[in-house]
Amino acid sequence: MSRHPFSKKSLTAAITPWLFLLPSIVILVTFLAIPIIEAFQWSFLDYKIIADTSEFVGFANFKEIFSDEMFWMAFVNTILYVAIVLPLNIFLPMILAVLVNQKIRAVGAFRVLYYLPVVTPIVVAALMWKMLYSQDGTVSNFLVTLGIIDSPMNFLTNTTTALIAVAFITVWKGLGYYMIMYLANLQSIPKQVYESASIDGANGIQQFFKITVPMMVPSMTLVSVLTIINGLKVFEEIALTTNGGPAGATTTLVMYIYDKFMNLDVSIASAAGLVLLLLAIIGSLIQMKLTSGREDDLKA
Repeated sequence: MSRHPFSKKSLTAAITPWLFLLPSIVILVTFLAIPIIEAFQWSFLDYKIIADTSEFVGFANFKEIFSDEMFWMAFVNTILYVAIVLPLNIFLPMILAVLVNQKIRAVGAFRVLYYLPVVTPIVVAALMWKMLYSQDGTVSNFLVTLGIIDSPMNFLTNTTTALIAVAFITVWKGLGYYMIMYLANLQSIPKQVYESASIDGANGIQQFFKITVPMMVPSMTLVSVLTIINGLKVFEEIALTTNGGPAGATTTLVMYIYDKFMNLDVSIASAAGLVLLLLAIIGSLIQMKLTSGREDDLKA
């Protein structure tokens, strides 16, 4: 009698990985796939959430948001926000990772201190930074002392500085998180590489730019993609500090979508949400393409 090609053992081996993945798949479908599909449907409808009625309007919702000045202000603010946060999140945590990777006293304590902002509740962090950024706060007084600004100012109520000020909160909050990523990558680099470079006469700065930075490209790719996604969907920092003000200077796409939902403009909010999703996908793909090109150069 010929044996069936799919034995019970092989069938179990094939199913087991999917059983482990099943909870994640259920969560992704429930909280990601289904909402995206519903948002896609609503974006082409004039949906009245209270009356629970809808009418197909085609691309009318997209035409409305593209003709809305506030949408374009939010769009530009979102791009600027990512442009400020991205380079800082790429390089500052990397420098910190290099510093805490050194054999110095109490290095473990420094690692904990740098990670504290990550575990600090965003409400506490926002209130703290609001006090620091206030007119009589530490930041204003320090800059006046250095002669950078002439008189004390509230950075969160100034249209020129508000977006930058909130962006620094995001950078501060994620500094330790991204540092741990870089630190794990850094500790995987063979020490022999640095020893060979030292024998060849390379100093610390040369080793950093010629060895450390190129070897950290995989982590840079991950940090870049995470920063782009988190930067595009930033909400808590803005909602708790400026609420989109002053005069819309910190209104991002997520704040715009939130305001539309609060005004029960579900269809308009859904259309803007799809634009944001498309922007996140394009930004992530571009960054991955750029960093993968660097990885190919290193392999070559």
